[in-house]
Amino acid sequence: MGLIHALGIDGRILFAQLFNFAILTWVLWHFAYKPVFNILEERRSKIDQGLNDAEAAAERLRLAEEESKKIILQSRQEAAQVMEKAQKQAELRQAEIIKKAESDIAVIMEKERAKIASEKNATLLQLKQEVSSLVLLGLQRFLSESLNDKRDQEIIAKVIKGLE
Repeated sequence: MGLIHALGIDGRILFAQLFNFAILTWVLWHFAYKPVFNILEERRSKIDQGLNDAEAAAERLRLAEEESKKIILQSRQEAAQVMEKAQKQAELRQAEIIKKAESDIAVIMEKERAKIASEKNATLLQLKQEVSSLVLLGLQRFLSESLNDKRDQEIIAKVIKGLE
């Protein structure tokens, strides 16, 4: 013990200091360190949860972007199909309109041809009648002195047959 006394250490004071240190350590541990460690642990778990949530959100965002790209691609394909279908329908409609116009033109042309032929026949008939009446008149004047009515009719019939 001489060494302890030589260093100026008193056993009772040392024991009291150790006891006070133990009580202080227990009080600090119980009322300060433990709550601080709990708060730090809660923050660490919240940070971990936040990181996990951020990773999950990033994954959901990536999936949503992929889905939107798929939807956009599908929409473009559908739009192209609709445009192609509309183009085909327009071409078919155009072909139908052209065919109808051609048939209408053919019908109109046939009617006009028939009308022209009818007018031609009527004009020719009228012309034959006028020519025959002129020929008859001319023959009557020319032959009026030498022929009789029966002979006139025969000559007129021959002239008409020759004109037809």
